[in-house]
Amino acid sequence: MKNIRALVFDFGGTLDGNGVHWLERTYLFIRERCPEITRAAFDEADKATITEFFLGDASHEWSYQDGSMLPIGAVASEHAARCNLRETADAIASGIYRRLGLSKQMKDEYVDWFCSDVAERLTENRRWLKTLHGTYRLAVISNNFGNTQGWCDDYGLSPLFGAIIDSTVLGIAKPDVRIFEAALSELDVEPSQAIYVGDSYAADMVGGKNAGMWTAWLIGDENKTCPDPSMVDVTLSHLHELTDFLNA
Repeated sequence: MKNIRALVFDFGGTLDGNGVHWLERTYLFIRERCPEITRAAFDEADKATITEFFLGDASHEWSYQDGSMLPIGAVASEHAARCNLRETADAIASGIYRRLGLSKQMKDEYVDWFCSDVAERLTENRRWLKTLHGTYRLAVISNNFGNTQGWCDDYGLSPLFGAIIDSTVLGIAKPDVRIFEAALSELDVEPSQAIYVGDSYAADMVGGKNAGMWTAWLIGDENKTCPDPSMVDVTLSHLHELTDFLNA
């Protein structure tokens, strides 16, 4: 671990959520207010909404790769790729809430809450990343809609990253090792010189480890099950604990 030169991060659920993915935050918000809505009903509404937003059409059946919320082999609509973070959150929430028969008022409350929390966490993490910038090469890899660069621009993160890799732009999604290799190539480091930090076991830990990187699993306060401990080098309850691990 003393040879680490690069720190590569997932975006959603990691930089903006301390171990809790967008999907889980959305579901928890709804469950607290409408406990009668089942997880199965929510997941069905979410999948249809993501497909509709990503493709501009929810009428086709698509398969989903483990660890990715995006349809395999699909090409994002121009609208999805242009949306900023709030526009994306609002579009996805609108589809889910509409499909579940929930009110626009509740949807608006959710979007305000979600975006406020995201802004706070990204501001906090930008300050933390600045303390690492220069000592380490930094990058982000995201299974996203083609707008990761824009989101990083909006929150002042882009100057800190030597590579910003978006699955839709590259045409490859985590856990495919090629998306990790693309980031390592841009950073000009070997896999053994980089650590990948993410909240998803399937997408982040399996993908990063198979690419030959060190892995740090951000679980936050979640009770996450690790199918194979050999895929995880360090477990973090808070993203900033990575500093202590690196210093140790």
